[in-house]
Amino acid sequence: MTKKHSVLLKEEKCEGCTNCVKGCPTKAIRVHQGKAWIKEDLCIDCAECIRACEYHAKYTKTDQLDQIMESSEYPVLLIPPSFYSQFSAGIPAQKIKKSIINLGFEAVFDVADAAAALSRKTLDFLNNNSGNYISTSCPVIVRLIKLQYPDLIEMLIPLKSPVELIAERVERKLKEEKNIDPDIFFLTPCPAKLTTVKRAIGQNKSFLTGAIGVENIYQKIYESLADIELEEKEDQLISLATIWGSEGGEEGILRSWQELNTLSVSGIKEAKKLLNEIERNNIPEVIRYFEITSCVDGCIGGVLNVINPFQAQFNLEERIKKIRKMTQEHNLVLKKEDDEFYNFALSQKITADNISKLDSNFKKAMQKLEQLQKEIDTLPGLDCAACGAPDCKTFAEDVINERASRTDCIFMLRKQLSRLADDLSILANELPPVMASKKEEADDS
Repeated sequence: MTKKHSVLLKEEKCEGCTNCVKGCPTKAIRVHQGKAWIKEDLCIDCAECIRACEYHAKYTKTDQLDQIMESSEYPVLLIPPSFYSQFSAGIPAQKIKKSIINLGFEAVFDVADAAAALSRKTLDFLNNNSGNYISTSCPVIVRLIKLQYPDLIEMLIPLKSPVELIAERVERKLKEEKNIDPDIFFLTPCPAKLTTVKRAIGQNKSFLTGAIGVENIYQKIYESLADIELEEKEDQLISLATIWGSEGGEEGILRSWQELNTLSVSGIKEAKKLLNEIERNNIPEVIRYFEITSCVDGCIGGVLNVINPFQAQFNLEERIKKIRKMTQEHNLVLKKEDDEFYNFALSQKITADNISKLDSNFKKAMQKLEQLQKEIDTLPGLDCAACGAPDCKTFAEDVINERASRTDCIFMLRKQLSRLADDLSILANELPPVMASKKEEADDS
């Protein structure tokens, strides 16, 4: 999984419980021989399996701080809006940034600055284009649409994510001003944004060098805060766009500028429900923009964060209140002069992931489709996952593709054993031909 994905498995810890199998939104996990394995072509790095596993067999491997400091000449860290939710509002943002600098990073930049610029560009795009659009800021949702909802790809707004925008700007800025080629790392709250470093969405390659998980750096930052003193009173404020870190943050900024029909949903299960309704044309066309995030409560609910999302939501709201009080600005100011520093458009068109469930050959696929229905009809339809697949239909697909045996289903095995027992019973009462004829003669007499 290391080449394409960020969600990994420790086989020695896996107990084969199938919790991850039943919780995977793309049915990417199977359990065979008592151990789980992940189908790379179906994984979207949503981290639902990490949340579901009680044995900590699923994990994410991000860049380590020591490795970054050893290998990078000029490491730069990008802070997501959600990271500030990990600290109480009483801890100044400058203090947090200074603590990060003390760890060895040469510079720190807020992704919220690019989020503000992206919000302005999104509003401009919606005002100049008809139709309904889905935010591309959450890589899990984009990959989910590419995989399971290809008809909705045209609804994905063709704009880069905030982290790619700020990374591109920082790279260009440091090269032009200091003639420095920086190594740009992202402080990620989830595995999916690490995966975008390996497989960028809508562009040839990512502007990021790597990503470090919040859980890997949080404790060092938190412990050093008490020893950091600011020379002056906090005057370097973070953007009100920091609200992007929670559910409905992007929606809230857009609505603060203009009356706009938007809809915000968080959590992968709720996201799939909404996408199903959009695909069926059951959502009113007056809703112009959908902000969908895979983690419950938005990025503050990311699996790599440390603070629980409820406390994180409170922290972020209090920090936003503080910013508004200090700036006397209730809403983010709509400024366009900084937008010239960003290249918003995606360089490549987002395309569907062509995953053939049955066969790449059309004729064989049609034959397998017929076999599939027969297999499904023979199965109990309980979707118990005891076979190692998430449901009976998926198990039937595995059977016809020879990735599983029909007797992996305990109910099919019982039927086969029952038939075998009946055959053995009949066989037990059978006599050899010579003895059988004598028995018949004795019965006749």
